[in-house]
Amino acid sequence: MVRLRLLLMLVASFATTAVFGVPAKAKSRIQKQSFGKTSDGQQVDLYILTNKNGMEAAITNFGGTVVALKAPDRSGKLADVVLGYDKLNDYADGKAYFGAIAGRYANRIANAKFTLDGVTYTLAKNDGENHLHGGFNKRVWTAKDVSSDAGESLELAYLSKDGEEGYPGNLSVKVVYTLTEQNEL
Repeated sequence: MVRLRLLLMLVASFATTAVFGVPAKAKSRIQKQSFGKTSDGQQVDLYILTNKNGMEAAITNFGGTVVALKAPDRSGKLADVVLGYDKLNDYADGKAYFGAIAGRYANRIANAKFTLDGVTYTLAKNDGENHLHGGFNKRVWTAKDVSSDAGESLELAYLSKDGEEGYPGNLSVKVVYTLTEQNEL
C-alpha cells in the first residue's frame, strides 16, 4: 500500500511539472557519497535526499535504484520502508530488482525473442530461457541535482544504445526523483 501511494505521488509530481513547468531552483541539501565501484571500475554513488521533516530517500546511480526510504510512521518515528541491500555488490550480483528502474520492457519476454516489423530480435536470457525487465538495473546512470522549490530532486539519465540486451535502436531515458516537504517521493 505504501509503495502504491508513493508511486501515485510520483506520477502526480511528474504530471504537475509537465503541466505547470519546472519549478524554480532552490538550494539543495542532497548528500553524495561513494557506494563503491562496478567490476569494470565505474564509480557508483549514493545520493541522500532529505526534507525538513527528516524523511530520507537514498538513491544510487546504479540502476537508478531506491536503496532506502526512511518515512515517518503515525508516531513520527522514521523507518526504512523499502526492500534492498546495504552494499553495491549485492545489487550487482543479486537477481532481485529491489527498487530498480525497469528497462525497455517491464515483464518477461518468453524465449527472449520478439518480432517487430517482420524482424526477429533475440534478447539476453536473464531469467531462465526468458528475458526479464530489459537490464537497466545493472547500468550506471548519470546523476544531476535538479532541486527546486518543489523539493530535493535527483535526475538520472541513461542512454541504452542500439543492440544493448538485443534491443533495436537507441533509447534515451531520464528519471527524476523529488522528495517534497509533504513526505512524498
